[in-house]
Amino acid sequence: MHNRPEENQETVAAWELTELQKRGIEARVEKNPVLTFMGIEVLEIRPGEATVLLRHREDFHNSLGQVQGGVVAVVADVAGGVSLYSVLPDPREFAIPTIEFKLNFLRPAGAEDLLARGRLVYRGRQVAVCQVDVSDRSGRHLATGLFTYMVKPTEKCTGVFSV
Repeated sequence: MHNRPEENQETVAAWELTELQKRGIEARVEKNPVLTFMGIEVLEIRPGEATVLLRHREDFHNSLGQVQGGVVAVVADVAGGVSLYSVLPDPREFAIPTIEFKLNFLRPAGAEDLLARGRLVYRGRQVAVCQVDVSDRSGRHLATGLFTYMVKPTEKCTGVFSV
């Protein structure tokens, strides 16, 4: 699959993740020490889409008492990455390092859990782009951004990318 065609909603709704994709995403998530350290949870995955949760912790705050922007960026990056993994035949066979991102902060994140929703907007042979929105549990839109990932078979990578 390369460029995601503009299907109608019935076609998209019919897409399902394969067991190989589910196991591959699970393996990627379980072996990611940043997700474990921060406590990021995958809530929902559909082909080309993912929602992740970051539970609020005071140690994520900056000196102003708001969630540090870098923390918001990490949870957004994870949502984009998981949405990309959801369209790969076996996520364990690909490395998808982030090669660029732009995140617009719309308002400060306070003392609530964060939800990041990623959506694949383009996939080529070597590059993919995901759009991500971050909100709090109250539904306040906190940030929006575009994340660009390299898509590289792990056989062409060093051991750092393999799972």
